[in-house]
Amino acid sequence: MTVCLPIRFEESVSLSPDERLAVEKLIAECKSIDRFDPCMEFDTHLNADRDMPSWRLAWAEPSDTGSCSTLAQTTNAAGPHPRILVGAACVFAPGRSEGEISACVSPVFRHQGIFRELYRSLADMLFRSGAESVMLVCEGAAPSGAAIAARLGAVLDHGEYLMSLPSARLASLQAPHGLRLVPVSMTDLDEFASLSAEVFSDRRDDAREFALAILSDPEREQFIARAAEGAVGLVALAKDNQAYMLHGLGVVPDLRGQGLGGAILDAALVVLRNRGSGTISLEVDVDNPSALALYRSRGFIVESRADYWRLSGAR
Repeated sequence: MTVCLPIRFEESVSLSPDERLAVEKLIAECKSIDRFDPCMEFDTHLNADRDMPSWRLAWAEPSDTGSCSTLAQTTNAAGPHPRILVGAACVFAPGRSEGEISACVSPVFRHQGIFRELYRSLADMLFRSGAESVMLVCEGAAPSGAAIAARLGAVLDHGEYLMSLPSARLASLQAPHGLRLVPVSMTDLDEFASLSAEVFSDRRDDAREFALAILSDPEREQFIARAAEGAVGLVALAKDNQAYMLHGLGVVPDLRGQGLGGAILDAALVVLRNRGSGTISLEVDVDNPSALALYRSRGFIVESRADYWRLSGAR
């Protein structure tokens, strides 16, 4: 069934609590019908440009919502009549050269150009701001992903696995000798920025802004891995209730191939074990065999895959 109603598009830097709840309900609706995750990214506060209007919302405001009770609704600030959130899109751009867009549209409001409008609005904004490329992110198993990307003129760039670690595998882990994880503080910003630029080929200014955003987020932690020879790598942790996600695990290029990646991973996992963490997850490029082998050796298993479709060129 397709429902056709007037649609109003809005943009915002961040979501209000009611808007976030409406987006979460929309995501749940799409996952229930499609059986796929739309890969929406709520951490837009980590964007390099913190004033960027990172969200696009598509609202329908019917005069009679009796048949739409299962859809995500909120109250219009301009009046008491309920409105229905029928589409949402966001951009994640921790660096200024590239942005990642994810979007979802209510199944009963599809085939009306809502997805295209949401995507194009964010893509045009990114290109105008100087981004060199834009990625569309969708779950790899979703049959509609390739079709949508083709219509937008995007090509597959890479894929990433979401991997999780069974809690039973934590018991046997040993803390690595001679390596410690030191939390990044305000006094470490310059060192972190230089280290991140070296490890991940980031722009130094972007790395510094990203660290500032992490330091202002109570649910995130950034660590520098230190050994006898000094700083050897990086890793970050993000908390969601009792679950944790590992991000940005990397080793200084000149020190790679010496087992430091495994040592940093083990150190992070021991920290999480000591905290009594629940689910532990991470993302890894599907074409990174050494990282995949490392994570599998510690017991991580693949849960799903996200594909990144690139649309390049100024708009």
